[in-house]
Amino acid sequence: MLSLHRRQEDETPLLARDHLGREDNEVHAAVRFAVLAAVAGVAFLIVAALWDSTCKGAMSIDTVACGAPQLTILAFGAPLILLAAGIWAFVRTYRVWRDHGVWWAWQGAGWFLMILMFVTLTMGAPIAGPVLAR
Repeated sequence: MLSLHRRQEDETPLLARDHLGREDNEVHAAVRFAVLAAVAGVAFLIVAALWDSTCKGAMSIDTVACGAPQLTILAFGAPLILLAAGIWAFVRTYRVWRDHGVWWAWQGAGWFLMILMFVTLTMGAPIAGPVLAR
């Protein structure tokens, strides 16, 4: 005989299946990863900006440290760190989703890192600007 009622598991709201509101290590791990990767990328950008400031004017003593390859690496190092971290967060999103875990935190971390990568790319471009204009 056909039942007019749905099974109990079909009536479970989507949020309850996603473990929302429960203690979960995946959310903590995703936030920790995003914060540490963001700190690493921004710290690299700050060091690059400070390094670049010593390559102009009366401070430009060391021509080896201010060459084209060095300035290019300094300009694109932070975006590359954040790009790698963002890709890793998206890979982790798929793995956690496949294992029926809380995947949305890793996806949020991935998008946060990708946006931060574009921001640091625009901020780091002036470092390599004179090098790329040659």
